[in-house]
Amino acid sequence: MKDNILVIRSMNDYVDSDITDNHFKNSVVVYCRVSTIGQIKGTSLDSQQNKGIEFFEKSNIKFKNILVFRDEGKSGDDYDNSNVDSIVIRDLLNVIISKIEQNLVKHFWVIDSDRLSRSTELSSIIYKTFGDNDCNYYILNERKDVNSLSGGLVLKILTVFDEYENHKRFQKSTLGKIEHLKKNKWYGGNYPYGFIKGKGKGEILIDKSKSKYVKKIFELFNEGCSIKELIKYLNKEKVLPPKSIKKVWNEGTLRNILRSELYIGKNTVTQKLLKNRSREYCIEKNKVVTINQTFPKIIKNQKLFDEVQIKMNNLVKNSNADRRIKNNYLLKGLVFCGNCGSSMKINVNKNKDWKVYCCSYIEKKWKDISDSIPKCGKSFSKQIHIGVVEDLVWNEVLDTFKNSYIIKERFKNETLPNKLKNREQPLNQIKTYNKSISNYFEKIEKLNNSKIELFREKLTLKLSISEYESLESSVDEEIEFCQNKIIEKEKEIEITNNGIVWYDWLEDFDNQYNTIKSYKTFEEKREFIHKFVDKINVYWDNISNTHKLVVTFKLKIVKDKRINKEKYMFKVVNGQNESVIDDINSTKHNKLLKQKSNLKVGYQITQQ
Repeated sequence: MKDNILVIRSMNDYVDSDITDNHFKNSVVVYCRVSTIGQIKGTSLDSQQNKGIEFFEKSNIKFKNILVFRDEGKSGDDYDNSNVDSIVIRDLLNVIISKIEQNLVKHFWVIDSDRLSRSTELSSIIYKTFGDNDCNYYILNERKDVNSLSGGLVLKILTVFDEYENHKRFQKSTLGKIEHLKKNKWYGGNYPYGFIKGKGKGEILIDKSKSKYVKKIFELFNEGCSIKELIKYLNKEKVLPPKSIKKVWNEGTLRNILRSELYIGKNTVTQKLLKNRSREYCIEKNKVVTINQTFPKIIKNQKLFDEVQIKMNNLVKNSNADRRIKNNYLLKGLVFCGNCGSSMKINVNKNKDWKVYCCSYIEKKWKDISDSIPKCGKSFSKQIHIGVVEDLVWNEVLDTFKNSYIIKERFKNETLPNKLKNREQPLNQIKTYNKSISNYFEKIEKLNNSKIELFREKLTLKLSISEYESLESSVDEEIEFCQNKIIEKEKEIEITNNGIVWYDWLEDFDNQYNTIKSYKTFEEKREFIHKFVDKINVYWDNISNTHKLVVTFKLKIVKDKRINKEKYMFKVVNGQNESVIDDINSTKHNKLLKQKSNLKVGYQITQQ
């Protein structure tokens, strides 16, 4: 029987895996590490992995699994007196050491001692951990005596031991929390409204008495109740709010409930991996793991939840009018100068009725007298009308969204399972298909009879030849349509018999696209753009006196492809993440937009 080889490449990979303590008990560990990205792309990691697997397969050691941990692109300089948190910066090695201390790992392999650590002090501490917990340590093809290796623990090591223990306690607490979260347990704080603590630690259950009001809140809001009307209803029903001394519901609490994915069974937790560091710092350094939890669903109707989210988004437009006008820009925070990389600032002149993006280079240069900022200004950049940029980018994002196979595949994967689950019984569906086929056959029979009648009319000279041929062609087209429908329904029966219920998800995708395309509010458009666009660089060509926009997407969805693998099987291939819009005459385009706007207003007045 071939060994079960499980490969872990990152902390997020470990969190997403199904590896449990039981796996560690019955496994041997192969630890691989390289310190540069180039080595990852080369063969170094694969070579280490293959040699480690080969060592255990040829040994007399009994095991069920080989766990391969690959620290990709991690530096060996993992010890630093100046920073307690950097004593061990390799997360996967921390996981292994934690399991060794729990007596779960008994066999550990590396290709050479440098892969473990280049710090003598830290290596000795790790050797001591091996020895204290009877873990066998192998380098290449040889078992090492960790007791003699750790015997050289000197005074300098003792001075850092307290630091190591402090760090280890933090790591142990963090790993414990991650393991807890992976089991879909609630970690810390009050349970959300509508849920209650179960018998087990962190177990989350639906509170029957409160969950019915959560459902009512969603249903009433979706039916048109305002937030204030919901507050009146809950107070009238004497429903107590969560965490309120005054025992009165407030708008913020209700908005949070209506926004929360907890009620459709989803919870996302971001756990930082560094001690005494901010969440923002950990995110920047990629020292976080994200755990997606699954909880019991209070709102089981996904359509209801989605419709509520749309209505919640529309509430934004009822905020302060002045603030809304001030920030009423679709692309705020996304637009940058392509020449110097500075963010584009917004200039508005209400008297002249113009709004433009322009490079903020002069402003930045005034604040920073150094030469660190690339030279820019009028010779390198030129202002561009905001309306022009918004119009071009909106249409480009729409077009990219519509034609992306990656987006379509995601939509299919999100909607298809629910659609199939909610289908009626396959036999009832087949019955419907057979009825449709029978109706089409009856229609074909009637159409053939009609052709006979037409021919009789022709023979009796009641129809001219041209009239007859025209009518016969129409009848033939209708017969062909019915025949195609019969083939289609027969195929659907075949698919249903194989356990797959046909669902035209592409039609639903087109409906979603048409909904997005017809967005009227600023908030809807802005949310859609910011979901997919990372940044927009504006370039100016002083020779042609035209602008160019480079739209950078968060996903590689520009000209992505779908490749045939076999019959009914396809593979989606990444495209690019940049789309270029060039040869833009900003002034001319702005005039066209104004003309279009004036025509629309004139048309509306005429209609009135």
